Amino acid sequence: MISAPSDFLSSMSASKVFMHIKLEFYDSQMNYIDEFTKYLTTDDLGFLSIDKNRPIRRSFSLTFDNSDNIFDFGDDKLVWLDKRMKLYIGLENRNKEVIYIPQGVYLISEPMQQHTPQGKIVTINAIDKMALFTDKRGKFVNNYTIEEGVLITDAIKAIASQGQFGVAETLFNFDELEDKDEDFTYTDADGLIHKRNYARVPYELTFEGTDNRYNALEELAKLANCTIFYDEYGYLRLRKIDINDMMNSSSVWTFYYGDDNERYYAGTVRTLSEESIANHIRVLAGSSETASYFYDLEVNETEPLWEGNPYSVQRIGRYSYFHNNGSPDPVLLTLEDCINRAKYELMNRLGYTERVQLTLSPHFLLDTGDIIEIEDVNSGVTGRYLIESISMPLTPQMMTIEAKKENLVISDWDFI
Repeated sequence: MISAPSDFLSSMSASKVFMHIKLEFYDSQMNYIDEFTKYLTTDDLGFLSIDKNRPIRRSFSLTFDNSDNIFDFGDDKLVWLDKRMKLYIGLENRNKEVIYIPQGVYLISEPMQQHTPQGKIVTINAIDKMALFTDKRGKFVNNYTIEEGVLITDAIKAIASQGQFGVAETLFNFDELEDKDEDFTYTDADGLIHKRNYARVPYELTFEGTDNRYNALEELAKLANCTIFYDEYGYLRLRKIDINDMMNSSSVWTFYYGDDNERYYAGTVRTLSEESIANHIRVLAGSSETASYFYDLEVNETEPLWEGNPYSVQRIGRYSYFHNNGSPDPVLLTLEDCINRAKYELMNRLGYTERVQLTLSPHFLLDTGDIIEIEDVNSGVTGRYLIESISMPLTPQMMTIEAKKENLVISDWDFI
């Protein structure tokens, strides 16, 4: 959840919201150029889109009145590919002062300039700074190797900040990774056994010149059980995640249907998603293409444990999940490791994903990855949900949020 002064929160929950947009321009080194508010047109402010499942999480578009040609684009103009923009949303407090909160730092992409009998306008498409690590701007160009044992945070900073890759990043916000060996080991391609340390690169990684740097950043983040993205302040954010504890995290907001004090909630659409269901798990162990061990775990009613289970293969068919894409996992060393991994995967996949689309009056503080609670018994939507994406109009209109909840069957490890 985005932090904001109490005045902003009070203004957001007022019966009438007076909203402002501010856009600051910077050069590629983040030297301040100017800010603009009055040139924004009121008929096409567009939407701020935030999606945790995209490399570029944040994007928006704005249209400017270009009557005096301030926003002409060109390599010697204000609007060009080397510029950065900070987006702020502001609300008026009781004293008519505008309180702003940040909503990200962006690059300019594909500006469009129009001159018609109705006037002159420029539309700017904005994408967050992860664009520097994707597509054509994100290529390594030459092969790039990360040595085993390097701190993952150092490896990420090296990729993001080295000038040889283009524009260098200097703003980082990383969760602390505990630099210690864990209780289990893994075997490398040469058969050597190593202890696993989630703060360090477990084995040598080599990326080809045609690979995107985002893929390397994402792989490093996953090795540390983290996610990586750009936050509302424009910092490259490395945040620890724990799938088991995600739904136990504190919720940031609760929405109630039918509560006279509820100012935001306007309804939901609830959908069953089959994307995460698995009633058959296969796990292979080994450091080469040939598995040294493998294990299958299946919800099959021929076994007394699963008799009458609504997720059995006899009732809904076989939903298979192949750990590590069906390849041997070098982290797993024994048959017991395979069994434990299969149990872990079944615990997290036996069940269904409930997706909801919320319609809200403008709530500018929510962010993807936040946990919210919803109580709407009329639609069957109750409990804790993880925000996946947000579509927020840059005018005081209704907004939509996509969120999900995992409805899991097994909560006891020893049940299996």
